[in-house]
Amino acid sequence: NYTLSLHDALPIYIENTVNQLEPTPEPEPITAKAVSLTGKNFKFSQNVIRVNRGDTVTVEFTSESGFHDWVVDEFSAASDRVSGGGKSSVTFIADKIGSFEYYCSVGSHRAQGMTGTLIVE
Repeated sequence: NYTLSLHDALPIYIENTVNQLEPTPEPEPITAKAVSLTGKNFKFSQNVIRVNRGDTVTVEFTSESGFHDWVVDEFSAASDRVSGGGKSSVTFIADKIGSFEYYCSVGSHRAQGMTGTLIVE
């Protein structure tokens, strides 16, 4: 009769336990989406922006003329307000699926049609 001591048995137990572990799944890749957008009185260069849910979106906004910004409320995303030739960027995670209005928040620019649609699929 042979009795294993804890000292003798522990390495065997650990080796068998380690070999039974499930492989760790790979994390979902983070997708970065850069969008270049310009604005002038009273429109944006793109009426529709399409991204995928989970994308890290960076909007690079340039004012061609006038004083403008780019805002989408549902993602708490807003560029700085910039004058003609000025640039600003904003980054956010598109974590909701749907259609969301983006707009210029300066004065009555939104009411004058300076809007577009962000579609998250």
